[in-house]
Amino acid sequence: MATGFDDAQLTALGVRRLNPDTDPQELVLPEASEQRLQRIAGWLTQPPPVLREWGLHRFIDGGLRALFRGPSGTGKTMAAIVIARWADRPLYRVDPGGLVGKYIGETEKNLRALFAAADEEKAILLFEDGDAEAGDLLRRIEPYEGLAILAIDQRATLGEDALTRLDGIVDFPMPDATARERLWRQALGAMKMFKTDAVDAAALAKGYELSGADIVRAARIAALLASSDDQPLDMALLEHAAEERVKMKGAVTAK
Repeated sequence: MATGFDDAQLTALGVRRLNPDTDPQELVLPEASEQRLQRIAGWLTQPPPVLREWGLHRFIDGGLRALFRGPSGTGKTMAAIVIARWADRPLYRVDPGGLVGKYIGETEKNLRALFAAADEEKAILLFEDGDAEAGDLLRRIEPYEGLAILAIDQRATLGEDALTRLDGIVDFPMPDATARERLWRQALGAMKMFKTDAVDAAALAKGYELSGADIVRAARIAALLASSDDQPLDMALLEHAAEERVKMKGAVTAK
């Protein structure tokens, strides 16, 4: 789609376009969370005048603000990509810190430029790592009449002011054993390499409490180890990679 804003201009604003290439079937979430995502995507496909026809524009603008809340690696970014794919919209990932200017009025100028670019492409805005400034950020993005998603960590606390500016919250919990098994099967199924018959996705899911992103990384490390040793991917390598991942997460938590 032609746009007056090139990638360099967007990068200067802390913005990067994300390619909506994720298969919706790869997203593993509780049913309630999936339904909320589908409702958000449905809102994007509704005729723009619908709020004005209902007379609600006198009380609230036409945009939609959604909060994605959950631990790192549980699929918040992937879910935004899936929504963009469902709705056939571009997706902008925005670093909130990149919008903050050094001089008076510069932040507002950057926000206006961001909204102009997003309006032109009818883009979805995904603000990541906005925990500390969530309330202020939600206030500043109110003029945008498209979909703006704020992704935060599960531990972040939102004030009442921030909550009143949201239209919906989607939770991204750590996957349970059933979800982990599905994630392991997806990761292993995507690998076009020889695997031994002993590879057991259910055992890996039961033995290691990992997020979806951690499962993918563990599977990739195991595959790299197998390839470097010129051997098939086996359970021992997968268990080693998964255990290392658990230790890494534990070290971060301990700090």
